[in-house]
Formats: sequence, C-alpha cells, structure tokens
Amino acid sequence: MKFQQATLSDLPRLTKIMTEAIELLKKQGSPQWQNGHGPTAEKLTEDIQKHRTYILKTADDEIAGTIALIPGIDPAYTAITEGKWQGDAKYLAFHKVAINQQFRGQKIAAKLLEAAVHEAINLGIQDLRIDTHELNLGMQKVIKETGFDYCGVVHFPIPDGKRLAYQKIV
Repeated sequence: MKFQQATLSDLPRLTKIMTEAIELLKKQGSPQWQNGHGPTAEKLTEDIQKHRTYILKTADDEIAGTIALIPGIDPAYTAITEGKWQGDAKYLAFHKVAINQQFRGQKIAAKLLEAAVHEAINLGIQDLRIDTHELNLGMQKVIKETGFDYCGVVHFPIPDGKRLAYQKIV
C-alpha cells in the first residue's frame, strides 16, 4: 500500500468514502459526523488544497482509506478536561479518518494511522493527537492499538461535540 497526499482528482472518491462512513456511524448509533457536522466536499476540497489530506492506496490504485493531518493549534484541544496532554510541544492532529467500505475488516485503519505516524515523523513532528466519539468503539480500539494514550475529553462547538482525546509522542 502507498500513503500519499490526495489531489483534487481524488475528491469524488473521497466524498463517497466519507458519505459511507457517515452512514456507518449513523447505523452504529453514533451522533459523530451527523446532521451536517461531518466532512463535506467543501471541507475535503479545502484540506486537499492545503495539502492536509492523505490517502492509503492499494496496488490496484484503489483508495482504501483517508486521513487529514492538521498542523497548528486545534482550538478544541486547548480546553482538555478530565485529564491533560503530555506536554505542550508543536503537534499534528489526525482528523477525518475514514475507510473505504470495500476494505472494512482488513485492518486498514491501523495501517492508515501507522502510515500517518511515519509521515508526521518525516515532517519532524513528534506530538500526535487524535480524538473520537465515545460511541465509536472501533476507532477507539484502533487508536489504542496504534500506541496512542488516552488523555482526557475535548469538546467541539457542535451538538454532541464531546470527544475522547488521545496522544502519541514518538
């Protein structure tokens, strides 16, 4: 598999993958990304144009998964509760993780996070942060399996914006 930055030509497929991920969360009973608060084509376009969106491609050139690597201070991460971050170094936030439904159950999410960790190291960033909804048990499992530690709770300014926050120092 190859980890690379997404381009605008990937947008139609990424939009479909995100739509499927939003529907999966809904079926699982999670309010995460629901009611217009999930990744949209406009948000994906912006992230691609800012070189933040990465994709994991198969040998057959299929997009198996996607993730956004967001540099800088995430406002929601500044007010962590029920715990604390491990230091205050420059960090990279991992957001908008989604797996192509054709590849679910094949450990692609773990491969995607591991590739993102390696990319962060290549970018010279050692403090990595990620969050997920408390009902997104699959994502929590993958986050923990890839070496992230639970640090507390962050709140995004949206309905059901409470998220479990994790960090990995490499």
